[in-house]
Amino acid sequence: MPASWTDYPDRYPDFRLGQAPSTPYPSMLPVLVAVMAVAGLVAAVRPAAARSTSVVAALAALQVGGIAVVAHQDWWNLAGADGASYRRAAVGSLVAMGVAAAAAVAAAVSVLLYRTGPGEGRPSPTLMAGSVAAGVVAAVVVPLWLCAHWGYTSLTAAGQFALWWSLPWGIGLVAAGTLRDRAARRAAALSVFAFVLLAAFCVAAPTFHGFGVRLPD
Repeated sequence: MPASWTDYPDRYPDFRLGQAPSTPYPSMLPVLVAVMAVAGLVAAVRPAAARSTSVVAALAALQVGGIAVVAHQDWWNLAGADGASYRRAAVGSLVAMGVAAAAAVAAAVSVLLYRTGPGEGRPSPTLMAGSVAAGVVAAVVVPLWLCAHWGYTSLTAAGQFALWWSLPWGIGLVAAGTLRDRAARRAAALSVFAFVLLAAFCVAAPTFHGFGVRLPD
């Protein structure tokens, strides 16, 4: 991913394009991609678990897609900074759109995979109503709380947090109470819990670099 250590020109060993933390991709992105890959392999090896793994893959794909949509715009914010060219921003933006398109395909395939088998253990109306309410609250409140916590005042920051985190988490909470399969509902709830922990760890830990593709100087 751009602005990682693998992206700097070899002919300038001491030169760095932009600041090291200026990547538009959070360090949780490669983990989410790995989750999608593992979920696909499990579904292929154990068809009985395909419905549950498809839920995990779909929620990971939603986060990857949201991250890529934000990066598509953020690349132009980095253009011209510290020697980064506009051509670099254009290519980076196209790469981000490619990632978003791939994530959309993965989410669609996951939905189709979920629909291939019968469900067991339909949820109660109370559980469905509670999960929908929890999902809406998470999707709306989390980005506003993060903006207040970090001192951001623009709606752009709230939109970024929503696409990165709260919207996929909210959808996961809704799925955890409305899917017509007990194992799939459990997978959705555990996925949201794991993704929240992953995001918290990536925010608290030092920024990780060294993954990605090379872009024009």
